[in-house]
Formats: sequence, structure tokens, C-alpha cells
Amino acid sequence: MLTILFNGEPYEVKNTALQKVLIELNAPDLCAVAVNGQFVPKAEHENVLLRDQDTLDAFTPMQGG
Repeated sequence: MLTILFNGEPYEVKNTALQKVLIELNAPDLCAVAVNGQFVPKAEHENVLLRDQDTLDAFTPMQGG
């Protein structure tokens, strides 16, 4: 297991692959993702491996003006 910070809160996750971690954390399907402050395109989610103490942020789109 590794500990990550997800949207500012610590979580222990079983997986290391970003795509699987997002599923494990029940992140919305439609969200922008940043790992350690760097945006990760959805097409790259399956290629990114997380490490202990990484920071993961998921942002859902918002409408408004």
C-alpha cells in the first residue's frame, strides 16, 4: 500500500497505476487530473504510476460565468 494525498486528504491505496487509483478512490469519470501539480491527459492515465506521498488532484468541470 502507498499513501497519497487526494484532493488535500491522505488516503492509502492498493494500486499504483493512476487509472486504477482513480477507480479505487471513486473519482468522477469526467475530471481533470493533476499529479504533483502536473496535468495528466486522460489518454496518459494508464501509463502513470504513483509513488508514496504523491499528490493527486481531480477537478470536475464547472459551468458558469
